[in-house]
Amino acid sequence: MNISGRTKVFTILAHPSSKVVAPTVYNFMFKKLHLDMVYISHDVLPDAIKSTIKSFAGWENLGGFNVTIPHKEAVAEIVDVKCPITSRVGVVNTVVRSKEGVLFGYNTDGIGALQAIGDVKGAKCLIIGAGGASRAIIDAFVTNGAERVYILNRSKDRTDKVINLFKKEKVSAYIDEVLPDVDVVVQVTPIAEEIPFDLDLTRLKKGTRCLETVMRPTLFFEQAASLGLDTIPGYAMLYYQTKKNFGFLTGLDIEDETVREAFKEVGYIVR
Repeated sequence: MNISGRTKVFTILAHPSSKVVAPTVYNFMFKKLHLDMVYISHDVLPDAIKSTIKSFAGWENLGGFNVTIPHKEAVAEIVDVKCPITSRVGVVNTVVRSKEGVLFGYNTDGIGALQAIGDVKGAKCLIIGAGGASRAIIDAFVTNGAERVYILNRSKDRTDKVINLFKKEKVSAYIDEVLPDVDVVVQVTPIAEEIPFDLDLTRLKKGTRCLETVMRPTLFFEQAASLGLDTIPGYAMLYYQTKKNFGFLTGLDIEDETVREAFKEVGYIVR
């Protein structure tokens, strides 16, 4: 890869950024397609996010950037233009910078989760966690015909805040007696070493689809798999997001096989 003063730059905002895989994935795709582009990472403290975004508006060869924990909500408040999803849920994970320095905010968390899980029309869904990604996933489920979405989270205030973004007849707080009827479970907390909130996965019916959004091995995913549930790794969601985000950031379509090869570079085998 030859980097010059004309090379288009992309980045990801994270804290910490030490474990992000986006630079490896994107740089593989840029090289494969012979694009004069490079992808780096920015480790940004929460207190510095506003000044960082302000500086990006004047970064002439910046094409755009991705956003991950803990900045998704903060960046959504700063971008100049919001896509309909970001406007509804107040969360952004991809930002495109125009030639004039205008920052356009998008969210593909829900799209990625939905494509990884499949059809949710008429399904009863359980979302574990009430953070930014949870909002986008709930929005995608409701928009695509889920019968009901339940939220399981420690903070009642945060749960209520998320519920208030949606129609009450579609989204509500989790109650224990609904668990055997759930069709889809999405684990959207950073917890890996234990089952979040001691949820009893043995009570889930056979065939329940379980999506883990954490990229490293988790007890939730391990136990769900051991019970014979339909388990889906977080990198499946990331795969679909990446394909969509690549289009937003570069304005180009990319073949599925190229994205799969890029994911293989970081040890993720997408089927």
